[in-house]
Amino acid sequence: MTTYARCSSVRQYQIDARRRVRAGSGTRFRTHPLELTTGIAAVLLYAASVVCTPAAAAAHATQNIVLVTLDGVRTQEFFSGMDETIAASEEDSGIDEIDVVRKRYWRPTPEARREALMPQFWHTLAPLGVVLGNKSRGSSVQVRNDQWFSYPGYTEILTGRPQPDVRSNDIVRYPHVTVLQYLRRKLELGPTQVAQIGSWDGFKMAASSVDDAFYMSGAYDLVPAPLSTPEMDQLGSLRKEVMELWEEGSNDVLTTRIALAFITKHQPRVLWLGLGQSDDWAHARRYDRLLDYLHLADKLLAELWSTLQSIDQYRDKTTLIITTDHGRGLTPKNWTDHDAGIEGSEDIWIVVIGPDTPHVGEIGPTATVHQSDIAATAVALLGLDYRDFDPDSGPPIAAAFAKQ
Repeated sequence: MTTYARCSSVRQYQIDARRRVRAGSGTRFRTHPLELTTGIAAVLLYAASVVCTPAAAAAHATQNIVLVTLDGVRTQEFFSGMDETIAASEEDSGIDEIDVVRKRYWRPTPEARREALMPQFWHTLAPLGVVLGNKSRGSSVQVRNDQWFSYPGYTEILTGRPQPDVRSNDIVRYPHVTVLQYLRRKLELGPTQVAQIGSWDGFKMAASSVDDAFYMSGAYDLVPAPLSTPEMDQLGSLRKEVMELWEEGSNDVLTTRIALAFITKHQPRVLWLGLGQSDDWAHARRYDRLLDYLHLADKLLAELWSTLQSIDQYRDKTTLIITTDHGRGLTPKNWTDHDAGIEGSEDIWIVVIGPDTPHVGEIGPTATVHQSDIAATAVALLGLDYRDFDPDSGPPIAAAFAKQ
């Protein structure tokens, strides 16, 4: 297995980028964020452990990667909780009982509001890693694709770059090899050691360029009998009985429970859990239900982490990456929507929690990080050279690697 030198691979990316720019290859190869940071910002970044370490440092500890995506969750709610400008209008928000919602989620400061909305994340999970994307702290995470909706976003996450041919949410496979496929091949993993489980069939299609590359489960798929358990069978049946807002998506609680049962039985080393109801409630213009969903998702994330820490295969050996595929509009009229040209749709957030990542929580200021950097980060955390996956992908997120 290739050993990843945390600093050398990133530094080599910087050298390669400079060579390409001098050679006139254009702006596609951007300088690594650390190279752009100077003066006071550099001191702040260093204090926040936004550094890489040389090959001589302790070997990487991450042996498993779990990626969780929450569809279309705005930075506004994630970092500041309930948005009063949206809630102020019953027509724009769709809130039925505003007094009830305010009692649950309104607090005088952004920090208190987000803790009321997602208490377990902000109190327990965030301090175990790094949280990027809060512009009020000088941290920006953006998509690089020019579509600003789901399938292009998931493709960018999984392939490490925007794919110009992905321009719709049509549920089809594209010929782009994903980081999930790469990790299965590179680490010589079995078909259940890499898994995708999600509440939308689009997740299953985005996960791989070919059918049957590893275990993949869409919105209403049952776990095949040889892989299943009575618990998974029951949860799969409930998926078809629990009615959702839109018929193309299944219930995220059931999807998460299936994933937890699959983790317990098969212990995959690489897993993508795709959840989608946050996007559904936003499109339905039900701000109250969106807030309630995020409060529920907070519990699901805490349960996932607790389950991982209860199993020897995962305890202190697993990096959890949490992110979203796109942002949404900024105003009471367009917060429900996202697309190219709707300001705010390009802004996302990324969380990395694990044994190789500094336990610093929210950081900033930082240089801009991109959605396309997630794949390389997963590859690097597993001790591999991301350039072997795709030399043109975004680089590893430097803040995800601790000084040791």
